[in-house]
Amino acid sequence: MKHLWAVLVCLLTGLTLAGLAVSRAAAQDTIDCGYPLNNSERTYCAEKALNEANATMEAAYRKLHEKLVEMNEALPDHLKGSPAALEEAQAAWVTFREKDCRAYSFPFMGGTRGNDLYRNCMIVMTMQRTDDLTATFEDYTN
Repeated sequence: MKHLWAVLVCLLTGLTLAGLAVSRAAAQDTIDCGYPLNNSERTYCAEKALNEANATMEAAYRKLHEKLVEMNEALPDHLKGSPAALEEAQAAWVTFREKDCRAYSFPFMGGTRGNDLYRNCMIVMTMQRTDDLTATFEDYTN
């Protein structure tokens, strides 16, 4: 009987947690990121914007990397290496972005303003990096 009771409690807990996850996802679908009403909504919208900015940047990076691989194949050996150089540059940029945004928001990290400043910095820098990667791709295709 104890075993049956334990199974029932686990099942009910699992169903409750699943229901909370579904209701949270449904609630997030109704958030108007053009006008977030509270800190929770602002955080959700900023995270969503950062994820979208990262996805756009990653697509621009992949496009440029593919172009560099293509160009690399036609170059003599002593001029090869652009794809590896881009990989190193991107890794360094990701580290720089993180540290620069931490420094920018550091004085305010004791409250919600610090997190907002950090995420906004990450979004802006990611959008700028996307523009840079896209411009480089365009330079190499023209």
